[in-house]
Amino acid sequence: MPVDGRQANFLSVILETALADALHLNWVIPISRLPQAPAGLRYDRSDRGGESLAFFSLVLFRQVGLHLRGASWLALSYPQINARLCVRDAANTASVLLLRQLVPGWAVPVGRLVAGQPVSAAVCEFPQGLPSTPPPGAGAAGSSEQDERIWRWRFSAGARFEVAAQVGGACEPGFAVSGQPWEAEVAFFRDRTRTFWLRSETLRQAESEQPAATFLPVGARIERADWLETFLPFAPSRGWSELYSAFLVPRVQVVLAFGAAHERPVAAPVAAAG
Repeated sequence: MPVDGRQANFLSVILETALADALHLNWVIPISRLPQAPAGLRYDRSDRGGESLAFFSLVLFRQVGLHLRGASWLALSYPQINARLCVRDAANTASVLLLRQLVPGWAVPVGRLVAGQPVSAAVCEFPQGLPSTPPPGAGAAGSSEQDERIWRWRFSAGARFEVAAQVGGACEPGFAVSGQPWEAEVAFFRDRTRTFWLRSETLRQAESEQPAATFLPVGARIERADWLETFLPFAPSRGWSELYSAFLVPRVQVVLAFGAAHERPVAAPVAAAG
């Protein structure tokens, strides 16, 4: 249902923005390693080789022109990192559970006061001027550290994280790529219109519109995973260096609707899911 068609009692805040150069890094996590999902949610799972797996994503992007609907003159732009797990709600809607949201220090009050999100401060070094289509000859043999087709995203928030990526085409040895059909891969991680997060003992919710967008396959190599190892209470079976997949969305317009009407109390997680 479009944001404009939802019941008015849900729409306390509507934000409009564009997401630019959004790098999606995806991992599989054994469900046995995850804390119990909040009441009303369940992990989106895949059973493989006798093991139940869930999906975690780190999305690094530049938020461009974030503003309240009707107040485009008051627009903010800044880099952001979202750490999230793929879940489904009681209506079986594909959703995400937002664990951490990192932004520059000056933007922290925006996320906390406007939407009550789990926002923390970070110092970000993101590339700009990335291709919107696969570059000719991307990934050709002989590429080096000086090759402009190798891009790096870095951030520091109590610990550091760094990933090197090649956008489009074949990739250098050591760069992980997914073996899945790309359209289905991107749809699984992107087509999630509900975001949940915990605030104290309350599960809060936002709705979003994310129209179709261009995406580019990416070969990615995790070069430093200190932040993941320090701040997340779970890890992939073979460590954070082994990505499941990665892709880049050059730009997409997004509408976000936040509201208090659908907040729901949840029980504190105690046992690991299994």
